[in-house]
Amino acid sequence: MRRHLLGSIVVLLLCTALCSAQEMQQGGKFGAGFVIGEPTGIAWKYRINQINAVDGAIGFSPYNAYRVHVDYLWQSYPFSEQNLAMHYGIGAAFGSAGTAYSNRSGVLFRDQELGFGVRGVIGLNYLIRNSPVDLFFELAPLIVLTPNSASGIDLGFGARVYF
Repeated sequence: MRRHLLGSIVVLLLCTALCSAQEMQQGGKFGAGFVIGEPTGIAWKYRINQINAVDGAIGFSPYNAYRVHVDYLWQSYPFSEQNLAMHYGIGAAFGSAGTAYSNRSGVLFRDQELGFGVRGVIGLNYLIRNSPVDLFFELAPLIVLTPNSASGIDLGFGARVYF
């Protein structure tokens, strides 16, 4: 069910992008689209100015865990390609994770816990020429603070359409 919903959203966003590409060169400040990876779901970005932005995603992770994250980003343009930018920043992640365990008699129990963590993020962003669509790749080290401390790395690839 989730995959069908995500697929429908992706097709709708790409059709919107293709239909409006002739009218909009770079779109507006707000972009919405999809991300595949950790988490897989809906991604968004608000460009405050040429240097700063806020982005985030809401989706699901493996093992039916739901995730939301929001990041504050700084963007730089160190490449000769003007439409290719690098971004880095810091953010917060919230989510629920399912924990499975069994008792002595072998009965399997499942528990859902709400967690909070902080993450750093670094990535690349490519704005497709003559289009309001960008492609992005992110790598984000994550430190989970509650309910149990842990660490991990989020990886994501996606696209957004700017309005």
